[in-house]
Amino acid sequence: MAAERILFVMPVYGGVDPNAMLAAMRMCSERPDITFSVLQGSPIDVVRNKIVSGFLEAPEYTHLLMMDSDIVPPDGIVQMLLDCDAPMAAAPCLMFLDGMIMSNVVMLKDDGGTAWLTHWNAESVPFEAHAAGTGCVLCRREVFEKLEWPWFRFTDARDGSRIGEDIYFADKAAKVGLRYVVHPKATCDHRKNVSLQAIVNGFKRQAQSLKEEVGNVKR
Repeated sequence: MAAERILFVMPVYGGVDPNAMLAAMRMCSERPDITFSVLQGSPIDVVRNKIVSGFLEAPEYTHLLMMDSDIVPPDGIVQMLLDCDAPMAAAPCLMFLDGMIMSNVVMLKDDGGTAWLTHWNAESVPFEAHAAGTGCVLCRREVFEKLEWPWFRFTDARDGSRIGEDIYFADKAAKVGLRYVVHPKATCDHRKNVSLQAIVNGFKRQAQSLKEEVGNVKR
């Protein structure tokens, strides 16, 4: 197999967290196989489609790495994603949604529904997910070659909710047999302005949820 050459693009549709940029610079300094650039604009689905189009026009690159401008990854993130040995590899990125602290990883439930991943063992092995957000993802060229444009698009669900462009992409890839493999050790920080009281309430709700899960297992 040919050596990896990675095009690393950071989509920017607002500000850039200084820690995210420092992490990006550190990633590039550690790996000579990475070329880094920033693409600014909005809406984000249009920006991501432009990123993919540019990637496909540069055949010297084997992988596309996208990391959002408010994501701070752990050291060694690129190698972790490569170690997943999958067409699509994702890092869990922390989120604060509906008063709960969780990841941007979507798992398939036993009843056929889906749910955001809220608990994971950082020391476990990489695992397959139903979908994942694109906060920090690494995809091989073949992924985008198998899918038709647009790769990313905002859509509306039947219940009136908005489906993000990243979940649209993951669902589209799944239809051709491609799913993200998630590396649990690659968990990324997500720099957001969040109320301290909301965080406290979120911890309480999450602790109660975990307590109920443990209780159900014991019964």
